[in-house]
Amino acid sequence: MTNILKISEAASIGLHSMIYLARRKDQLVSVKDIAQEFDISANHLSKVLQRLVKSGLLVSIKGAKGGFKLT
Repeated sequence: MTNILKISEAASIGLHSMIYLARRKDQLVSVKDIAQEFDISANHLSKVLQRLVKSGLLVSIKGAKGGFKLT
């Protein structure tokens, strides 16, 4: 029973990232931390996360102490 649900790599990254952020409650999490956790490209992850921000699912805080969190 493999491949029950076929989704794109970007959708998979988005889903896993949202779960990762949900487990960290209201903490800001950097792209670097998420990319290391899932061993994925930080550039690809950044693009996926920005799409989630535009969709209103995430909040992005810029700066040295910035990161992403759920809305």
